[in-house]
Amino acid sequence: MGARADYVTRPRELIAAVLRREPRFLSAAEIHDRLKGEDSRVSLSTVYRTLDRLRAKGEVTERTDLEGEAAFMICEPAHHHHHAICGECGRVEDVDCTAMEQFADSLRALHGFELDGHAMEFFGRCRACR
Repeated sequence: MGARADYVTRPRELIAAVLRREPRFLSAAEIHDRLKGEDSRVSLSTVYRTLDRLRAKGEVTERTDLEGEAAFMICEPAHHHHHAICGECGRVEDVDCTAMEQFADSLRALHGFELDGHAMEFFGRCRACR
């Protein structure tokens, strides 16, 4: 018997739809609550499994907050970028950081350090919350 095709299931469609509507990181519990509000019968364990699958495929990005809770959002994987996160409403804006490439070049030139990756988030208040 061959490998099962990776087809889009109804729960995956529903979870992705919730994430597309929200320009912020959502925990699995928040996604589950929104699905319950839509009279969906998707279980919390299905939300977790689906988020794991979507993350592994690169369709969602994950961040862990200061309390250790994971949250997810759909993120454009085509180009490397960072996030500006509003501390009031949670809205997330993509930030293109070409300056990081200059920093990586500087690390290589001055210290012989080859950067494998980095993560950066900016915190403040969005235009609507100021």
